[in-house]
Amino acid sequence: MKFKTLAVLFSDLEATPKRLEMIDILSTFFENIKKNKDFKELDKIIYLLQGQLVSNIKQFPKIGLAEKMIIEALSLHSGIEKKKIKEVLIKIGDIGATAELVLTKKKKQKSLFDFENKLSELESLLEISELYSALQKIAISKGVGSQDVKLGILRGLMSKSSPLEIKYLLRIITSTLRVGVSTLTIIDGLALGFTGVKKNRELIEKAYNLHPDLGDITKILAENGIEEVKKITISYGVPIRSMLASRIPYGEIIEKTGSPLVAEYKLDGERLQIHKRGDNVLLFSRRLLEISKQYPDVCQIVRENVKVSNVIIEGEVVAMDAFYEKMLPFQVLSKRRRKYDIEDVLKEVPVSLFLFDLLKIEDESYIEKPFLERRKKLEEIVKERDEIHLVKSVLINTTEELLEFFNEARNNGTEGIIAKSIKVESIYQAGNRGFLWIKLKGLEGGKLKDSIDVVLVGAFHGKGRRTGVYGTYIGAVFDPVDNNYIAFTRFFSGLTDELSESLTKDMEQHKEKKKPNNVICEDIPEIWFNPEVVVEIIGDEITVSEKFSTLGYSLRFPVFQRFRPEKGPEDITTIDEIKKLYNSQ
Repeated sequence: MKFKTLAVLFSDLEATPKRLEMIDILSTFFENIKKNKDFKELDKIIYLLQGQLVSNIKQFPKIGLAEKMIIEALSLHSGIEKKKIKEVLIKIGDIGATAELVLTKKKKQKSLFDFENKLSELESLLEISELYSALQKIAISKGVGSQDVKLGILRGLMSKSSPLEIKYLLRIITSTLRVGVSTLTIIDGLALGFTGVKKNRELIEKAYNLHPDLGDITKILAENGIEEVKKITISYGVPIRSMLASRIPYGEIIEKTGSPLVAEYKLDGERLQIHKRGDNVLLFSRRLLEISKQYPDVCQIVRENVKVSNVIIEGEVVAMDAFYEKMLPFQVLSKRRRKYDIEDVLKEVPVSLFLFDLLKIEDESYIEKPFLERRKKLEEIVKERDEIHLVKSVLINTTEELLEFFNEARNNGTEGIIAKSIKVESIYQAGNRGFLWIKLKGLEGGKLKDSIDVVLVGAFHGKGRRTGVYGTYIGAVFDPVDNNYIAFTRFFSGLTDELSESLTKDMEQHKEKKKPNNVICEDIPEIWFNPEVVVEIIGDEITVSEKFSTLGYSLRFPVFQRFRPEKGPEDITTIDEIKKLYNSQ
């Protein structure tokens, strides 16, 4: 498929904020693909629609093209001075839109690389497969002379592209390809485009939760139909999307889950999905990244103490003191994220693994089994010792018992508790945040004791003692329906001078020239960020807010608590949770 076909699709999607219109555009696009049986690059098309180059469970090397080099390539391609391109870029704030504008204005002139063709008459030559191959070559090019190689490849891509294609080509290269379409909207389009039945989106979404590679699933759907998609299930080596917990006032928990329920400690560590096949153990983070190298000791603990050959289990790894008696905060565990000197860190930060769920054993999936059956089988296959335990779990009948267990959990250094339904229908809902699991991290009344996870979307330069760093940040919460991040609060308290300095440096890679399309913010920061970095904050209370009018709420006296690198932007507190926290105060 020509890249121009995809660029036109991106342009059509970007032109409308309406989800139903997006679904219509996508379904028509997929219908044409189905009619033409053009499935070769279908997986790549899906990844690009998701704003990625590969699926969540694969890794593509960083492209590594600086803005300076892109401007140089654009200048050589168009014959326009770099200075003029920079001026346009400052006004527009988007390198892709800048390229389209300057090239369209230049369309009646020959550029250095158009030879006999005018840009307005340029036939689209670039294939999607060729684009991917070129980007991979740019990414792996290292060492002396690599910059010239990268520049040459980029110029070659531009020479085969129209202004519209170059707009999206440069957005892909700079990881800013956001056309406002969520994964769920893509799934709606797939259901209509390939099956003609909107309800089939539930089957596609279920498959995606168990195999989070929408490109793979789309090719199966296109080539073999919805019946093959229904057969997709949990498999070794492929992480499934984690089941998530909701948050409601503690007085409503038993009503939602039913009585009795099971309550477990909610630990202050890193959630792991563990795939064991014989002696091969893979560890996946809640963001679906393979992080086995960070925890070689955990891999060995699993080999030695999980008494079956093949299994998929879930747990939380927690930093411990030298005697394995006291759980330490997540900040201590985060030292395990180093890429080097792993052996030294193992000694410095000992850990214990606390298991809480069983997803598959040998060839049998357990995700459709009730919670108590999963827990009972987990207890049978784990040999406990200092480095590996089952999460503490008790049967709860009343709200009073729930509060007593919560206070015990907090006194033992945990974040709180998770209340879990034990009804017949208490299956493992991969990728869903329902009411089968409910988290309790704080009690209502007086100060808001529960924490809130926000993603950083903007900042203001500091003054006085904070000159040279960002002094205030804007945090946003998540709207999962429209896949947007809604501004919620400003904060600066809780950041030490050292943290402010390091965070300012870290946020450089996330800076944007203008507000990202998936951010809704009435406040106007001096710096915009791509929503990637998640932090935890606390405050006195949630209040009605005119400043953040889209959400309608904000946080009084917010205070930074810690970074949450193990969480992705879509894992943060949702707008519905904010409303429930407000109503429970």
